[in-house]
Amino acid sequence: MDKYSKRERLAMTLKGIIPDRPPITAYRHFPVDEGKKDRLIDVMIKWQEEYDWDFIKLHPPAVYMQEVWGDTFDFDNYYQEVFPTKTGNTYGEVNLSMFTPQNADNPYLAEQVDMVHQVVERFHKELPVFQTMFTPLQTISGVFDCQFIRRHFPADRNQNDIFRMIKDEPKALQEALYNITQTYIAYWKKLHDAGAEGLFYAGVSWAREGLMTLEEWETYVAQYDRMFLNEVHKDGGLVIYHTCGITSNPQRFADFPIDILHWDQGAQNPSIKESLSFLKGITPMGGVDEMIFGNHAEAKIKGLTEKCLEENKNVPYILAPYCSVSVHSSDAELRAFRDAVK
Repeated sequence: MDKYSKRERLAMTLKGIIPDRPPITAYRHFPVDEGKKDRLIDVMIKWQEEYDWDFIKLHPPAVYMQEVWGDTFDFDNYYQEVFPTKTGNTYGEVNLSMFTPQNADNPYLAEQVDMVHQVVERFHKELPVFQTMFTPLQTISGVFDCQFIRRHFPADRNQNDIFRMIKDEPKALQEALYNITQTYIAYWKKLHDAGAEGLFYAGVSWAREGLMTLEEWETYVAQYDRMFLNEVHKDGGLVIYHTCGITSNPQRFADFPIDILHWDQGAQNPSIKESLSFLKGITPMGGVDEMIFGNHAEAKIKGLTEKCLEENKNVPYILAPYCSVSVHSSDAELRAFRDAVK
């Protein structure tokens, strides 16, 4: 029997106390299943039952907020393995004026609230449950089919329509971001009422060095993140912030209203130990390269996880892959990771 409950272990870590072992979690996409709420609920419950994570990050479709603003998808056909094929938008031609505030009872949001409720109840409220959301700019980027900034690939701002909007429609873009943020606040309150512990909030790669200027990032990303996450904190919700991929500037988030910062420690970014110099009161999360999963690499995963545990044995942190693991990850790989802390 574990010395501490899942909630106790997480709470100790967030207070800067080193428990019996670091809390551990992992997450992945579930193509096809994610397109049907009941199937996704079953998959998420099974994911937790099989691997007994210390907390669960629910993994709805990455596009579900786009659905709120009219995008439609074919969840039987995917590209790049994790993105359902877009079939259109109910508004017809997309423009920034379509991003009006939405009611939290929107059917796509209501589905997610119900999923949170069912997972929370299934584990008798003993398992911390985090819902996934994305920075508002990413919702606009997705609806406009802008270039997706992949975690380890170069990104060219000249090929991304977001930067045209920043240049040509700054006021309309900021109004759209504000309206999305207000929708997020209303949605969060429903999630909180359903029992969500907090949010896994993805800033994706917008903080990447050399992509946005610092002023652009502050204007179109950071101010809306802070606006929203302050409301989450006011309600007692916990926030895991994810800044993704190469040169993702985790230092920028040291003053954010967040509890946990998750980033890729191996991609020209600071290590967990190095982050202690700037993450004052924020718990680091990560430790293991997610890119090795899905390659029959259980021995390597075991070795890297054990190395991370040894290197950070005097640090309060959360053990996790740097990002979502491959949809081809094997049970042997996942158990090599999970069992390293037993």
